[in-house]
Amino acid sequence: MNNTIYFDESGNTGQDMLNQDQKVFVLASVNYNDDEQETLKKIFKVDYEIHFKNLKNSNAGRKKIIEFLNHDLIKEDHIIVYTTHKEFNVAAQITDILIEHVMHHNGFDLYQHGRNIAYANWIFYFGNFYWNKTLYNRLITEFVDMIRSKSEESITSFYTTANELLSTIIKEKEIVQPIVDSQKHIIDIMQSIDKFSIDVTFSTFLVLCDNWYKKTKKKIDVRFDESNQIRHYNYYLEHTRAIALKTPKTIEIGFDSRKITFPPQINSLKLVDSIHEFGVQCADLIASAISFMYNNEAGRFVSFSKQIQQSKLLELTNYNTLWPTSDVSAEALNMAEGKGINPVDFLANTLRNIPNK
Repeated sequence: MNNTIYFDESGNTGQDMLNQDQKVFVLASVNYNDDEQETLKKIFKVDYEIHFKNLKNSNAGRKKIIEFLNHDLIKEDHIIVYTTHKEFNVAAQITDILIEHVMHHNGFDLYQHGRNIAYANWIFYFGNFYWNKTLYNRLITEFVDMIRSKSEESITSFYTTANELLSTIIKEKEIVQPIVDSQKHIIDIMQSIDKFSIDVTFSTFLVLCDNWYKKTKKKIDVRFDESNQIRHYNYYLEHTRAIALKTPKTIEIGFDSRKITFPPQINSLKLVDSIHEFGVQCADLIASAISFMYNNEAGRFVSFSKQIQQSKLLELTNYNTLWPTSDVSAEALNMAEGKGINPVDFLANTLRNIPNK
């Protein structure tokens, strides 16, 4: 199997994490060798760069997209995707950045048995359907602003809203209380994060790289369409590659079914211009098709969205998702045993000497 993996993303709205027109983020990765790429190129019969956003504007272009999404080469051997509900990601980041910090100081491992996933779902679920919706919307909006700006004003606004929300809740105070309690740790928290900390590009990228390493059984070469987030975090990867050279052994971090290989098994990473990489253009078509399907439910291309939903692409079973779920029991999450290594503790100890950018 070819070990060059091509990546592209769709639905990335940068600092506007809660953009109402782009509610879903998708990172797609594909593994096509030169012959397979030439086969897929023949669908489009053009010698210029192929972009979903251009093709979707004409009947002929939309037909080509659907033909591509139903091709024989659209299968698990060649494609792995990560799909993220961006509002739910904000709830998950509140859990990871604020609640986990408080729980850690209280001697409680939030990641064992998937408790972090439960907290994220509770925040999302109660915030949308039971708590004061205006206050919940302010809470998540002000959280994003606080992480991005780190200003005293944004911190004050966020905790004012958190306290106000807590005062209105009767039964689920234990969900919001650690958010409020995190204020006494906020200086330490802010020193440990940067403006990209709640962005999902890098974290989903690492998961997909691990998926490909486990599928191919060898280190991968990455070709990623130009990305500010990946460029920003590449210095972490360079550091982990240096660790791998000194200690070639790998370790699985995380618990139960949610483990990832460390160091990341990436042989090389190149940020490229998609015009020169048809593999990246294929990743664009896949990521953009899924993003379009979710983000344009009531748009003018309803029929086209339905065709995407009914294509072979949506029949693939190896999707990764960061999405709300109704059952957050350890059994449902496949994390009942609680066996493994706390990923935050491990990475904090291993990467403690890398400065934040």
